[in-house]
Amino acid sequence: MVSDKTTLFLRGMPRRVVREAKAAAARRGSTLAALVSEALERSLQDADGSEAVPAELRDDMRWYEGNRARLASRYGGEYVAILGRKVLDHDEDFETLSQRVFQRLGVRSILMPRVQDPEPRFYVRSPRVRR
Repeated sequence: MVSDKTTLFLRGMPRRVVREAKAAAARRGSTLAALVSEALERSLQDADGSEAVPAELRDDMRWYEGNRARLASRYGGEYVAILGRKVLDHDEDFETLSQRVFQRLGVRSILMPRVQDPEPRFYVRSPRVRR
């Protein structure tokens, strides 16, 4: 009989994550393999990820895409925190921004992209022929 199971090796996993996963599996009376398998299966249910993203976050993502050019002129190269179709805060450093925003609003889903021009511009000089 052929088994439908296989082995998965994950290198470079943070020790903290592995310890927490083992503890969560033990609390559930489950194996680590079962816990990780269920988590992966849940995260992969919808191939495009739309199910995993809350509706309000999807709305903010669409708003960001529609306003990216305008935001780029003001916040170009910075990270912005967007909630309810509004820019709440911005910073050049993502860690600093996220700490400020989460401290103010609590831990929740907030869109924090790095603002860049929708279409990067490249300037290429024409080759010159020497005569």
